[in-house]
Amino acid sequence: MPEFFRTMAIAQHSIAQKNMFGNPQGIRQDLGFETALRLVLMAGLNERLFTINEDTKSLVNLLRLLVLKWYSFGNQVDACLYFGHYFYAFQSHSQYAVKLLMEQSRLVAPEADKVVPNKEGLALIGMSPEPRWYKSVDGVGDKLSTIFLEIADLATVDAQVSGFQVHFKKSNQYDLRAPLFIRADAIEVPEVLNDKVIVRCPHCGQKCRGHYFRHIEITCPKCQGHWSQRM
Repeated sequence: MPEFFRTMAIAQHSIAQKNMFGNPQGIRQDLGFETALRLVLMAGLNERLFTINEDTKSLVNLLRLLVLKWYSFGNQVDACLYFGHYFYAFQSHSQYAVKLLMEQSRLVAPEADKVVPNKEGLALIGMSPEPRWYKSVDGVGDKLSTIFLEIADLATVDAQVSGFQVHFKKSNQYDLRAPLFIRADAIEVPEVLNDKVIVRCPHCGQKCRGHYFRHIEITCPKCQGHWSQRM
């Protein structure tokens, strides 16, 4: 992870430089980023955080959580910015690169059916609690945190699994707490009836009623859980 963060920080400085037309100058190919990424993937395989057959999207999501955890130890924010730029804004390219690196590591990786998941390690880097997504007029937010994704930073996906792809291409405000993809069935759409709004409590699932405002705060009558959300 130290080398991975170092190369991402250098790459971020590289794309921050502009040419005479105001466009990014691009990233040098000899920064060692892909080598560092390969080493992180191999370390994850050896630590049994995932297997060689792991779905690419799930794998990138795990990398996101690792980067967040490493940043929480006081490491450079520039590395997080480049992670957002590379893995959110260029999802097709970055996921193909990860998939290719995993395929190249197949011969030296443990067989997937013989790997016992490292539950303790996964628990350390997991995001707790899990987000409780809701839909608003302006975007998608999380009831349990301050995460809010504007519509312009989302792309609607109607493939095998419908939902929103998070790319941050409009705002460039990369919030690594947000996953790269949010399933449609994980997003609650509030019910609005006669100036009243009905939403589910993110703590116990109880349906709660409140007055309709641009920004609402609700206390659940069942568990006394409190949260706020935009409408």
